Amino acid sequence: MNGMSRDGDLTIRAMREEDAPDLFEIYNQPAFRFGTLALPFESFEAVKKWAEPRSPRDLHLAAERDGRVVGAAALRPFYGRRAHAAEFWIAVHEDFAGNGIGSRLLAAVIDTADNWINVSRIEMTVFTDNARAIALYEKFGFVIEGTHRAASFRNGRFDDVHCMARLRPSSGL
Repeated sequence: MNGMSRDGDLTIRAMREEDAPDLFEIYNQPAFRFGTLALPFESFEAVKKWAEPRSPRDLHLAAERDGRVVGAAALRPFYGRRAHAAEFWIAVHEDFAGNGIGSRLLAAVIDTADNWINVSRIEMTVFTDNARAIALYEKFGFVIEGTHRAASFRNGRFDDVHCMARLRPSSGL
C-alpha cells in the first residue's frame, strides 16, 4: 500500500482535517448511532475530537468519492504488553452502504496492521443484531470470542455485544 488506494471512483487515503464536516454527517446518521456507542446530538467539536488520532501510532483513513468522504476507519494500536493488538472503528455513509466501501476500508486497516506496524491481533465489539457488520468482519477472518450481556443501553433497553477478533494468520498466535 502506498498511502493511497484508488479503485474506480473510490479513493482510500489518510484522513484530513477538512474531512470533519463529512464525518460529522456520517456520525449523526441514525444507522451509525444505532450500530455504535454514539449518542444523539453530539456537537461538531466532539465528533471532530473523536475522529482525531489519539497517538502517533493511530491510523485514520477516509474513503472519498467525488470529493466527498463517504466512509472512514481508524486503527488504534495498544501499548505495553498489548502492543501486538489494536482496536478499530469503521463507518460508512448510509447512502453508500452495501457498495464495498466497508470492505475496502477494512482491507486497508488489515494491510497496515499485518504488513506495516506488526499488529497481530485486531479486536472490537459489535452489537449482536448487526448482521451486516458481523458478516463483513467474518469475511476478513474475525471470529466471535464471546458475548457481553447487557453491555450497552440502546433504544430504551440493554443490548448484548459480541467481542470479535482477528489474529494474523502468519503470526503464530
